[in-house]
Amino acid sequence: MALKVRYVFGEAWSIARSGPRQTAMAVGLVALALYVPGLLALVSRNLARLVASEKEIPAAVLTLEETADADALAHRAAADPRVRRVVIVSSAAALERFRRTYPDLAAALSGSKEAPFPPTLEIFLRSTARPGSGSGIAAMGRGWPGVESAETEEGAARRFREAVRLLRGVGIFLGAVLALAAILSVSSAIRLALDLHRDEIEIMRLMGATETAVRAPFWLHASFEGLVGGGLALTFLYVTYALVAQTLLRQPHPVLSLLWAQFLDWRAALLLPVIGTAAGFLGSVISLGRKN
Repeated sequence: MALKVRYVFGEAWSIARSGPRQTAMAVGLVALALYVPGLLALVSRNLARLVASEKEIPAAVLTLEETADADALAHRAAADPRVRRVVIVSSAAALERFRRTYPDLAAALSGSKEAPFPPTLEIFLRSTARPGSGSGIAAMGRGWPGVESAETEEGAARRFREAVRLLRGVGIFLGAVLALAAILSVSSAIRLALDLHRDEIEIMRLMGATETAVRAPFWLHASFEGLVGGGLALTFLYVTYALVAQTLLRQPHPVLSLLWAQFLDWRAALLLPVIGTAAGFLGSVISLGRKN
């Protein structure tokens, strides 16, 4: 068994040395094919973390005048049977939220003598409330004395989650297309390697070598191409993440910082070399199935 393993690895190395340009091209195409969907996966996973970490979003927000009686208006809103609870957010509480969410912009408000944010009422609905109830409550609240404006946030969370799903779907679709391109590129490289080693293969068959012995070095070579390509894609992705993270550390951005908060976890990161290896092996199987 040790001799057979040594033979397979030796022949795979011989195949790689016989066509270094084709090998490098196949590895590069696999790396590119996995880097692009990996980048989309990184952004979508950060968005998904943001959705998971966000507290419940209110269905409607009433902005109050400074002289308004917040308690009375909250009690009036809570009397609606569709409303589960009402939260009074004072100007000071709103400012504290802003400082926690956007620490890089908080310094600009430190010298302000007036409260930059008016008090608001956040209205949360019962699970039995019909769709559109938030819009109805906001429209009703606009006519109340002391309410400066009323906006509905009912569809904000839904639209945000739909955007995350759309981005994830685009990543999966693009990843499938590029993975197919990687498989075809490895398949082309293996076909070229078969042409270069055609005489050796015929001699091996005349000497009684099994098809497994003939094909195993090509399987190993192609799988290794995919593994290296997936590893390079992961390396490039991490380098991209590190460079952008350093840039955002020096020049924070309130939106981009949310999209670039964390790198992929180890399970998602290991998928790149695993998928690359599988793509390489599948490409060799396709190529060897066409040319015997």
